[in-house]
Amino acid sequence: MDKRLQVIAAELIGTMVLMLGGPGSAILAGKGITTLGISLAFGFSLLILAYAIGGISGCHINPAVSLAMWITKKINGRQFVEYVVAQIVGAVLGGLLIFIIAKGQSGFSAKNNFAANGYGKFSPGGFNLGAAAVVEIVFTALLVFVVLSSTHRKFHSALTGLAIGLTLALIHLVTIPVDNTSVNPARSIGAAVFAGGDALKQLWAFILFPLAGAIVGVLAWLAVDDGRLEDTALGGSATLTRARDAASGAVHRAADKVD
Repeated sequence: MDKRLQVIAAELIGTMVLMLGGPGSAILAGKGITTLGISLAFGFSLLILAYAIGGISGCHINPAVSLAMWITKKINGRQFVEYVVAQIVGAVLGGLLIFIIAKGQSGFSAKNNFAANGYGKFSPGGFNLGAAAVVEIVFTALLVFVVLSSTHRKFHSALTGLAIGLTLALIHLVTIPVDNTSVNPARSIGAAVFAGGDALKQLWAFILFPLAGAIVGVLAWLAVDDGRLEDTALGGSATLTRARDAASGAVHRAADKVD
């Protein structure tokens, strides 16, 4: 099979499996395994997929991660589009399989449910849009930061899946009560299309904020990496360059005063 098709297939299958393992655990077994079990299910899913398809596609299975990889020029624009389309299709297929299984339970209803992300009255803990925005930006940035660090040439590749999987589990442990945890627009789409109603109305937040978090994660990584802003897709932004230079100047002035 053509390498390009292999990558697309890997991302589609990988995102489908993530849906089965993550939202699937919440929908089909959530009452028994609680938040801890659901968080571990998300983490384990990403961990095993990192080893299963990491060598084929890099195991992005998340448009936010693919955006970070495009920004850092690890993939090109055409590949970014192909990754994202495959991830969304995979997420919807995974959601469909869960829906088919869940419909076999008496009294099941997916409306405004189905492990969909939400804020306000649809937040598990009653958190508002502002809280959801902070969660999605900050914790997507954390995920992207770990992905970039653990796929760096200085990091032992055998441990990459473990690092990323544990990070996703940690993120869910902290943030499920806030908005059911997205940090992945494809996962949010795959749940919202079956939950319908207000889940679809609020879906924009779980696309926009994780993508913004991906940019923040790249900037955080550049703060500790030996790479340069100019070497990324963000290098043409005069605003970011000025902000970077101003921050660097402030740090150097503070260091001089300490000396």
